[in-house]
Amino acid sequence: MMRSMNSAVSSLKNHQARMDVIGNNIANVNTVAFKAARTTFKDTYSQLTRAASGSSGDRGGINPGQIGLGMNLSSIDNAMDKGTVETTNINTDLYIDGEGFFMVDGPDGRFYTRDGNFGVDEEGYLVNKNGNYVMGYQADKDGNIIEKIDKIQVPIKDVLKPKVTSNIQLEGNLSSKTAEGLPSPLPNTLDTIYDKKPVDPADPSKGFTYTVKPELAEGSSPKRESIIGKTITTSVIDSLGGEHTIQVDFVKEGPNTWSAYAFYKTPDGAMVPVTGSTINTNPATTADGKALTGFKFTDKGLVDPANAVKELTFTLDPSGINGAAPINNFKIGLSSLTQYESKSTAFAKTNDGYKLGELTKMSIGSDGKVIGQFNNGDTKALGQIVTATFSNVNGLQKQGDNLWSPTENSGEANINKPGSGGNGALLSGALEMSNVDLAKEFTNMIVTQRGFQANSRVITTTDQMLEELVNLKR
Repeated sequence: MMRSMNSAVSSLKNHQARMDVIGNNIANVNTVAFKAARTTFKDTYSQLTRAASGSSGDRGGINPGQIGLGMNLSSIDNAMDKGTVETTNINTDLYIDGEGFFMVDGPDGRFYTRDGNFGVDEEGYLVNKNGNYVMGYQADKDGNIIEKIDKIQVPIKDVLKPKVTSNIQLEGNLSSKTAEGLPSPLPNTLDTIYDKKPVDPADPSKGFTYTVKPELAEGSSPKRESIIGKTITTSVIDSLGGEHTIQVDFVKEGPNTWSAYAFYKTPDGAMVPVTGSTINTNPATTADGKALTGFKFTDKGLVDPANAVKELTFTLDPSGINGAAPINNFKIGLSSLTQYESKSTAFAKTNDGYKLGELTKMSIGSDGKVIGQFNNGDTKALGQIVTATFSNVNGLQKQGDNLWSPTENSGEANINKPGSGGNGALLSGALEMSNVDLAKEFTNMIVTQRGFQANSRVITTTDQMLEELVNLKR
């Protein structure tokens, strides 16, 4: 009879543990990235009261007889499915849409978390709310990602040094309906080029020399010497970063044949032709005797690769200016232009130069790249957040503060970029909510309560039976 009481006592103890788990789940119903736990039970040793025996010639087999001695905890597992997403509109808040954990380093070592509630400290490091550093790849000064695990620092106090323009690529259409001898009505072909340093405002007499020359796809150099080397000099005063503006106009010279004219924008806004910028040269002769004039399109509207000028080359020569760095041979590419009947839409699609810039904003992409946006309009990669997966995610151990640590049964961390290698992509401006299901927890609470009550009745009933047994002596 004492066995029933002992079994009930073990059940009371373990149902209380289950209620503790349920209570903790409900307490964390609004905790960021919390993972609900569940409790399972198992029976304990059963006492054998009758052994099993096989059948014989005159008697059938006998099954074993056993009396159980109670129950015990089998496991307390974590449900690792992702929680719902909550939009916060804070760009440093991150949600992992799939598998993976963020890596954070602190005084106590490296931990892993699904809590993407991050921010930037006074030194520009990306940290969580406990001051642990978010780990990933840092970028060099040119924005190239260095794939070495390190703290991610955003240069909030740094400036982006100016970069010399070397290539400008034009793209779009030149209308085939344009009358010969008239410029194509382009909406805007202005673009800005940059040098490394501002000019000296104390010496406005110094000027810039532009030289433009055609680079021919094949054949000899142009015959008109005036086209190559002829220059124009203008006075420029610039204290902000050496910014100079050019304009390129296209004029249709004949069927499928165009000329390009370059203009320089002076500080007062006037557009001054760059002498020698016309690239419609006297006929040059190719190896097979074909005439080459200007740049041409094929009958299909594409730049003719066999009989065309591939790009314009400019040279900025700030001779005599105090320390100003020149723009040497920056090029304007023409290969992406087309000639169709639709309106002219040519524009400068890319320009690899930029002036001095200060970091004004940062964003984090779905691949974890931290992109800095500068007030000069340029963007640059500052770093990349990485995430980790585990072969047995249920083997991770909770460490508090929404942190997890690996164990022998979880396996080593597999580090990869978000959105690759089985790792989920990142969503900026959002957080993962708790995956606690209140309806399920309340149901489990009722079942646990009834289990506890039932085992309490076993104890009281057994006690009454013992009392009756004692009273038999009266």
